[in-house]
Amino acid sequence: MSEIQDIVRAHDRDRYLSTFFAPDEKRPHLMALYAFNAEVTRIRDLVSDPNIGLIRLQWWRDTLESGAGGGHPVAEALLSAIRDCALPVQALTDLLAAREFDLFHDRMPGLTELEAYMGETHSRLIMMAAMILDREAAAPASEAAGLAGVAQGLALVLGDPAHRDPFLPDGMDVKAAIAHAEKRLAQAMALLPSVPKPLLPAFLPVTLTATYLKAIRHRPDEPLRVSPLKRQWVMWWTARAL
Repeated sequence: MSEIQDIVRAHDRDRYLSTFFAPDEKRPHLMALYAFNAEVTRIRDLVSDPNIGLIRLQWWRDTLESGAGGGHPVAEALLSAIRDCALPVQALTDLLAAREFDLFHDRMPGLTELEAYMGETHSRLIMMAAMILDREAAAPASEAAGLAGVAQGLALVLGDPAHRDPFLPDGMDVKAAIAHAEKRLAQAMALLPSVPKPLLPAFLPVTLTATYLKAIRHRPDEPLRVSPLKRQWVMWWTARAL
């Protein structure tokens, strides 16, 4: 488990912190889901040839379809989470398919496609975390997860100037993308009080989105930087307030 935690702590600090608001028995499965996402997200930065990236994504597809992790610690932990929490394998394979976009330099065709990408890569992740926390309570949270994932995903893309250009459709600049993210975030936050309490750890990373968008608006050409202490405080305050 320590290896899984190390991956999430190093590559997805916000979700790592959010797991400590979850029940102890749920934390290993959340860590497995987030470690899987971190490993898949990093493929873009680890390969110079898109075809190698596609091969790595296909390995994950084969692993999910076969249900055999081959001793890979993240794969074994993820498969355990799938079995114990009845996670939908199709949602995970859809996430892998969406991540193919990261490997190339094609521009996002339009806003509809951009939102679909964020839905597959971020909203689905929120929903699967919610399923881990409480399978029966998760379904009513789907609308909030959809909106929250779009806002969160846009903030993370906009905060990475080196890679964000392909994600901005023709006619959408950084300022317009920030405005759209703020709109989706407001809609998500309006629904958050109705999300069942056991599911809140799945949504806590999203509560940092407003802070991130504010930082990006002030320094649009610099990589996103918000201190770990401030991120931890925002999540802690939100968890208490809700």
